[in-house]
Amino acid sequence: MSRITSVVAGAIVAAALSFASAGADPATITMSATAPTETGMYQVKAVKVAFADVDLSTAQGAAVLLDRIDAAARMICGERAGRTMDEARAKIFATCRTRAVHYAVKDVDAPQLTQLTAVR
Repeated sequence: MSRITSVVAGAIVAAALSFASAGADPATITMSATAPTETGMYQVKAVKVAFADVDLSTAQGAAVLLDRIDAAARMICGERAGRTMDEARAKIFATCRTRAVHYAVKDVDAPQLTQLTAVR
């Protein structure tokens, strides 16, 4: 991947990364990101993460939701089980995942979740 392609890819991922509350359900967030596919094209992926069953006032509940958020971030940013990434793709993935988790945690706005994220 050339430097220009890498910069453009990073900008596309950064610009397309977005999070929003999912309508009337305050216990669901929608995470979305634009990430490269196996063919080098870009695709927008989105996933809803529900947490009505989680008590966010506890460290245990925050850990459960953070695990869900991280799994969703890995999925929408393009991690594939059993496949390795070249260095350029790994950088794009890591940036996408970090931003996805950050903005999802910010969107949920729960102190225990924010605190746990800071130490992980």
